[in-house]
Formats: sequence, C-alpha cells, structure tokens
Amino acid sequence: MALIHEELYRGDKSDELDFAAYLRKFTADLFSSYSLGNNISLKIDLEQVHVDMDTAIPLGIIVNELVSNSLKHAFPDRSEGEICISLQKTETFAVKSKIFGQDFKEVNGFQYILRVTDNGKGIREEIEFQRADSLGLQLVNILVEQIDGCIDLKRNCGTEFAIWFGNRAQKAL
Repeated sequence: MALIHEELYRGDKSDELDFAAYLRKFTADLFSSYSLGNNISLKIDLEQVHVDMDTAIPLGIIVNELVSNSLKHAFPDRSEGEICISLQKTETFAVKSKIFGQDFKEVNGFQYILRVTDNGKGIREEIEFQRADSLGLQLVNILVEQIDGCIDLKRNCGTEFAIWFGNRAQKAL
C-alpha cells in the first residue's frame, strides 16, 4: 500500500493511480523477494490504466495473492516457468460467471480485464476457488466482490485467473 501512495503522489492526479506503472514496480519487487533466480520469468502486458484508490488497493492485494500463490505452488521444484500479467481496457464484455448466482452476466461500459496466468502444475480440479479453504483465495474473492468485479478460473496448462472490473470513479460520474 505504501507503494500505491508513493505512485499516487508522483502522478499528475492525486486521486488516481497509473495502475500499469504500479504493477510493473510492484511485481518486480515481489519477484525479487522470492529469490527465484532465473528459473521463473515474469511477462507483463499492460495498457495504461488509471484507477481510483478504492479500486487500486484491492487490485494490488489481488495481484499480490495470485502471483504469490503461483510463486509458492505452481513450480514445486523451482523448475522453469512463466507467470504472465496482463491488463487491458475493453468497452463491453460478457462473461459466464457463477459468482453472483447467474449463468450469464453482461456488463456494459468502460471496463478492464486483468489476467494472472502461469504455466505451472495448475490448481487441482477438486478445489473450488470460490469456496476455497485457502485464506489467500478467500481474500481474492472478497476483494473482487468489493470492486464490483467478476472472476473466472481456467485450468488449462497451468492456471489463469481473469478478473473483470470497472473504475469506481467513472461509475460515480
């Protein structure tokens, strides 16, 4: 959170954060804290996205939890692997989601999609990530709901979490 405040005060707008710039610095710091050497690489594909504090802080924690989970569990023998983080703007989207008890949720408006993927061993099929015992995944689900987002998990050749969200500051206008 200190990094978020630091980035806010560096930016032109004191109420919005350049989240892509924040993610680049934050994930580099996170990777270096795990002392992985060169076995696990980080690939980042980020569009410039500005979000308000009420969105930035939960998103930062979500990315921390998902990347940390990949670093701890996806590559058990510290074998080679890759973690990818992408953030894109999308004008409209429709996503299958069971989070809110609906088979299909359509959201229109200026939205974003954040993906955190790895090519590791993947989350076991029997784990229901929305009802997980893991405190980290519970926190991710709570924070996604807090930012009025949707989350989806794919288990193909590793793990892919996709999170759709809007910017609360724009919703208030």
